[in-house]
Amino acid sequence: MTRNLRSALRLLVVCGMTHLWLGTFPTPIQAGAPVELEVATWHWAEPARGAVLRDMVAQFSREYPGITIKEVSVPYPRYVEQMLLRLSGGSPPDVMVASDALFTFADRGYLAALEAFPGLKRMFDEDRSDFVDAQGMANIGGHTYGMVIHFTTYALLYNEKLLSQAGITKPPTTPQEFLAVATKLTKAPDQYGYATRHSINEEVGWWYELSYWVGGFGGKWAASGKPTVNTPQVVNGVKYFKQLYDAGVFPKGVDAATYRRMFWQEKVSMLTDNNAVYFITKSQNPAIELRAASNPFSPPVTLGEVSLFTIPKEAKHQQEAVIFVDWFRKHLKEYGMKLQNLVGSKAANKEILTAFPYLSAFVDAPFNKAGVLPEGYETRMPEFRHTVLQHVTNVLVNNADAAAEMRTAQTEIEKMRQ
Repeated sequence: MTRNLRSALRLLVVCGMTHLWLGTFPTPIQAGAPVELEVATWHWAEPARGAVLRDMVAQFSREYPGITIKEVSVPYPRYVEQMLLRLSGGSPPDVMVASDALFTFADRGYLAALEAFPGLKRMFDEDRSDFVDAQGMANIGGHTYGMVIHFTTYALLYNEKLLSQAGITKPPTTPQEFLAVATKLTKAPDQYGYATRHSINEEVGWWYELSYWVGGFGGKWAASGKPTVNTPQVVNGVKYFKQLYDAGVFPKGVDAATYRRMFWQEKVSMLTDNNAVYFITKSQNPAIELRAASNPFSPPVTLGEVSLFTIPKEAKHQQEAVIFVDWFRKHLKEYGMKLQNLVGSKAANKEILTAFPYLSAFVDAPFNKAGVLPEGYETRMPEFRHTVLQHVTNVLVNNADAAAEMRTAQTEIEKMRQ
């Protein structure tokens, strides 16, 4: 028997066994010792989203007493790095939340194609029309590597009381107005008009903040598989971010966790942030006069982050991971209602939007498809992002010329293909 034939037969046996145990999902698990299922996400570390996720896990555990969930909690800035270490070391969690890093994880061969599990394939086939458009990003090379659980988009969040006290009757609608309003609302160090990530120490999050403004100026990081970081639109976005930096309208050297806390403590007047932050803010300070408005651009484009469940190829408990992912899909409406967030189900989102009308400010804005993912460089995202942000840091900290820095970044990124 040849080696290839032996491999093929082995695969058939494995697939046959997989079909047997994934064809149906028993309730509860009855055979064998209790299984500890590792679920990794940065959401555990967030006060509001973590609490909601724990509620969902508690419900799951009541239905499946043979499976206990172990929290693998890594703060957002270090999450991708830590997951790559575990994946490359052959000891991944059983279920892993991914966002933009999905492309990196899949490109390096770390993730299982979800349709390879009969139970999940059936779910994808049956629910095909109910999946949100964002589910499409999980299809890479004809295979599905993740399932959307929720997604967040950006809008302008502001404290109506602080604006009113400063004589400002409506939120800004242009970048110029935004800078003027932020300046008027800044009384450092007691109060700031704005807050944002601005340091390479929070590289992943800062990429979103910078992409927000670059997109507002019509910029794209790449187009048709070629980098476009030196275009006038991108340069203008970088120059504007430099204006915000120099104006002192946001607290420098402060991370996202700190300035979001300052926001609900009413020490920061405005954020350009996602709908999860709206929910977190209200949960921490129910009395705050919080409002959500369109982004200060024309058109008021937005960007977003998609959170997906993935199953690593070398997960120890794939059977239980499949059960968990399938269960979660069936309970997305409950999850979204508790989280006050949009989820991966169109039917659920109709009810969620009715219950929480403020979410309309986040979903009505035109979505910037260029967003944070450079077209054609999705699998080289960490290198692409780091290169750009290093040069933007030079603009902010060392007063380097924005156009010159972006030209240099363009050249360096072009060499990635060589």
